Amino acid sequence: MRANVTVLALHRHEGEPLEYEDAVWVGDGAGRGFLPPAGPACRRARVDRPGALRVALADGAAESLLARRWAELLVRACGGAPTPLLCGGAGFAEVLARAADRWPDLTKRYLVERDRRGMPVQPYELRKLERGAHASAVLAAHLAPHPWLSGRGQWAAAVLGDAYLFQVRGDRLWRVFPTSRRTDIATSNGADPTAVARRVRCARGTWTDRDLLYLANDTAGAWFLRTALVGGRPWDELREPAAGSPPELARWVAARRRAGVLEDGDVTIVRIDPRIDPARPPADRNAARDVPNAPASDFE
Repeated sequence: MRANVTVLALHRHEGEPLEYEDAVWVGDGAGRGFLPPAGPACRRARVDRPGALRVALADGAAESLLARRWAELLVRACGGAPTPLLCGGAGFAEVLARAADRWPDLTKRYLVERDRRGMPVQPYELRKLERGAHASAVLAAHLAPHPWLSGRGQWAAAVLGDAYLFQVRGDRLWRVFPTSRRTDIATSNGADPTAVARRVRCARGTWTDRDLLYLANDTAGAWFLRTALVGGRPWDELREPAAGSPPELARWVAARRRAGVLEDGDVTIVRIDPRIDPARPPADRNAARDVPNAPASDFE
């Protein structure tokens, strides 16, 4: 699977960079991947490996403690899961349940870490931990090349909660998944897998090298869909931030927030372009840190 992948991430208005609570995982079918850190990011990776490309996005719920860490558990689990588990509610619920099995160990390590730093967990924080971890959405998409036709392939996706996959072909929004919003809390570490399975939505499709695919959280997805429905081309608007740096992304987001077309909240967008363009080196060493062009070795 050959593709250029760009991750755009920005924390909510008036928030702190480390308060960004979404998580994205990008990798391959062997479970090799990378997890961009919290904070403003315009991160690009060039994927050039046989097999599947896997992308997962989770939206940590702000009211829960360690929301970002729970989101990270979810996307790692989705990235490493066999693709058939994305094709049915029970299978995807099983993937999320496996992530939940790791939550008790994570919270124990967190408590030990706080004690070691001389900052023991306060009673109100402990109550939040006891209520568990929550996420408002988790979306996973796996893309695989056609076994013998160049520039073509299939994708499979599963979503729980309010997140989107958009498929753009040429200047047309070709497909939207899912077709309706669900804004309730999607999953938690104590969720009943049977109940979760009933709320999972799954889809399959085909792609060509003329397509662009976007995964987006609720804030970014709502803007993308509204813009497209009134005749706009949000994919064109995203070209500038996708090619820029974190400060340029922040300015782009701020302008749309001031205009009232983009709601406040964490912004997360993953752009997948199956067309491989020649890699261009960054202009300076600082740009190399802010906007890395990850070679294939980043997935090992």
